[in-house]
Amino acid sequence: MTMNDHWGYNKNDHNWKSAEELIRKLADIASKGGNFLLNVGPKADGTFPQESIDRLKTMGDWMRMNGESIYGTQASPFKQLDWGRCTQKAIGGDTRLYLHVFDWPDGKLVVPGIYNEVKEAALLADPNRRLSVNRVEDALVIDIPAETPDTVDAVILLDIKGAPDINEPPAIEAAQDIFIDKIDINIIKKSPNAEVRYTLDGSEPTASSPLADSPITVTQTTTVRARCFRDGQPASSVTSRTVTKVAPAPPIKESPTGPGIAYKYYQGEWDDMPVFAALEAVKSGTLADFSLENKESDDHFAFEFYGYVNIPQDGVYTFYTTSDDGSQLFINEQLIVDNGGVHGMQEKDGVVALGKGAHRIRVTFFERDGSDELHVGIAGPGLPKGPLPKTMLFID
Repeated sequence: MTMNDHWGYNKNDHNWKSAEELIRKLADIASKGGNFLLNVGPKADGTFPQESIDRLKTMGDWMRMNGESIYGTQASPFKQLDWGRCTQKAIGGDTRLYLHVFDWPDGKLVVPGIYNEVKEAALLADPNRRLSVNRVEDALVIDIPAETPDTVDAVILLDIKGAPDINEPPAIEAAQDIFIDKIDINIIKKSPNAEVRYTLDGSEPTASSPLADSPITVTQTTTVRARCFRDGQPASSVTSRTVTKVAPAPPIKESPTGPGIAYKYYQGEWDDMPVFAALEAVKSGTLADFSLENKESDDHFAFEFYGYVNIPQDGVYTFYTTSDDGSQLFINEQLIVDNGGVHGMQEKDGVVALGKGAHRIRVTFFERDGSDELHVGIAGPGLPKGPLPKTMLFID
């Protein structure tokens, strides 16, 4: 990672990441089993910028107190912790968990889905100050001081017996969050030593709720909630997902005319998607698809593509844009994909329910500098994920 926006020294780049962001990024990377390569861009005379020195000093001060929670640790046994991150070390046959608390709670820290017996808990900054720990269902609840010892990343030591015995919450999988007629839902068990129970009315699952052992088909708007149980007792937090029944948007017109997509081309320098209605196009015309072939320069330009997409059947469709720099995709003037901003090549997607027939489509793209590329894709009934076919594009 860079400390600002450049790998090399740039006297005009004052967008420095804070020391807080860098320390938390270090903890985040260590919690995933990685290493942090932090770049410093020296000046022409070989000296480091003072901003880099200040941030490295702050990180060094934090590491002098908390380095034990980073060096020689392994990745977190938890998939997610709402208040921060976790690293761990094996100590003989037992385990020390380092709880990196970014958001200090009020009096109690809840560590969910852990079944180990606790040996002891303490603040890393004050290891002689023991913290009391109680079990509440699947969670360990640590009594913590009212004030955090470190507003950036306060580390709590939690020594447990044996290797971590963690029950991850179940995953609730569906093709999309919206559907037209019906949708299949799969509840995936993440912990082999637990069973999963679920409800479809939004209530909290209990040990007597239905067992999640096969796909579920729903035909109405439904909130699915699922939870792991062990020996009849809750063994994880509750996972929830709502799928919503919708009516497909009606087509704008039944039968579009000529093939292709219309475009307008603009020149200018932007850091985000421009307001195209306020711009004057340099040129316009028609293309077979969302091509940048008619650009007049490699940097500082924008395209606005517009026309119709002919949807073959009623269904829920996912649209994609992959671009460098920013792009957006609108269906019937509703923003479906927001991939804006200055960035490298990245993909974003959005979902919409559409009726059979022609719908307005508009794709916008801008390029500030560096590489420029745009791809538009689709997936839906009878359409595996891939480029939006030219045969589906039409103009008036």
